[in-house]
Amino acid sequence: MEQYTIRGFRDVLEESVEYLALTNTEEKLEYLDKCNWVISYIISTIKSRNKPLNYYVNISSESLTQFLGSRHYNYILKSLIGLDYIRRPPKYQSGKFSKSCFLTDKALSSEIITTEMFSDKFKNRVKKIKDKEYEDCFKEPVLKKILNNTAKLIVVESEDYYKEKITILTEQEMDNNIDPDEKIRENKQRYYRYKAFYNEFKALNNVNSAREVYDSKICFKPSVAKSGRIYHTVASIPRYIRHSMRANENDLIWEVDMSAAQPSVLLLEWLKTSYLKGYSSTIEKEFNLCKKLIIDGDIYRYISDNSEYFKRLKYSELKKETLSALYEETLSSVKNIELLRLFPSFMSWLNSIKQKEGYKVASHTGQSIEANIFVNVFKQLPDDRFFLIIHDSILCTDGDKELVKEKLIAKIKELFSDIISKDENLDKLFKINRVSIKDEDLEDNKNPRLLKEYLQSIGEWEDDWDNELNLPL
Repeated sequence: MEQYTIRGFRDVLEESVEYLALTNTEEKLEYLDKCNWVISYIISTIKSRNKPLNYYVNISSESLTQFLGSRHYNYILKSLIGLDYIRRPPKYQSGKFSKSCFLTDKALSSEIITTEMFSDKFKNRVKKIKDKEYEDCFKEPVLKKILNNTAKLIVVESEDYYKEKITILTEQEMDNNIDPDEKIRENKQRYYRYKAFYNEFKALNNVNSAREVYDSKICFKPSVAKSGRIYHTVASIPRYIRHSMRANENDLIWEVDMSAAQPSVLLLEWLKTSYLKGYSSTIEKEFNLCKKLIIDGDIYRYISDNSEYFKRLKYSELKKETLSALYEETLSSVKNIELLRLFPSFMSWLNSIKQKEGYKVASHTGQSIEANIFVNVFKQLPDDRFFLIIHDSILCTDGDKELVKEKLIAKIKELFSDIISKDENLDKLFKINRVSIKDEDLEDNKNPRLLKEYLQSIGEWEDDWDNELNLPL
């Protein structure tokens, strides 16, 4: 069994007063394991949520008690704080604020590495907890389905693919002769996250057991949020690692996702609410516009084309700013005012809800509707084939992508039957995209000679292609 730790941490710990005060070897090893557990928990959570390495992570009292013991966890935390490896937020107050911790600059100045667990007592404690967690997951059919399908994933691309993607140099950096390896070190948060996911899943290539996947360092217990959203390991996999993966023995992975999912579901809810209340002619134009934008999958394009503020943004920034305007507490920001100008009745409705019930209700509403669509469709899909849910999309193999799309469209029509008729064409609302890299685009196959060997092996090589690839006969 392994955990994350910081290079050199054990040497520092073994010089500490707390460690030297222990006389029993087993107690010393258990103390080391427990300290590493706290560090590992923080690192694993950061990686799963794609947060900065100095992001502070809440560790519940229940988890601390489970893994470290009710009498010892405060002692362990104080020791790590004393050694300047973790800190608590400035506003921390015992009994009032959550037990959040973050890694210090001292901890982050060294490399994140893996280490074994040394204490048999602690290993047994961890195994017992993991056994219980795993059993609890398998009692929930939807979580069982996620774990079983996670075990079907394999990595087929080399690590050079993600390294190249996350270290692309700008023209200015190339002019300044910036070394790509130096850029990796500068962006080590992203690099460590990619490296961790890649290495863990690559090591699981020959594993088809859900339990073995669950025991990996990168895997965390899947959970269902109050909104109905399901959080699990695959939903956290960075996109370039996801590109490098396939399912079953070698099936390409496809994705069916909803265009502008969060704005779309909120607009659908507003349309439904307005229709049931008997909307007036004053909002008819906006009502029809919003319905058309949803059906055509054109919400982001419309916002960009009709707003000077949003027009200047790249697509990824446009999405981020739009969602921020929908969900932020401030109603006087430029982005909120711009959306209010474009969709006056819809944004007035949403802002009114945030003012009455608190701004967080907006994101909860959006995620709840999204989960009602995607989670319920995911549950209906056959258990003996590969499917995985990632919030507003479902992963599948080539033969099932149309099935998934049909079921998602049917679910939308069921939930919003008052405003979406059975005959309405929702083809543009859901998109189908290939996630996995094709054989010919794999890094190893970009080399002409390796490509020749690969095509020969599958019987698709033609001899006259030697000249085209400038290969000697």
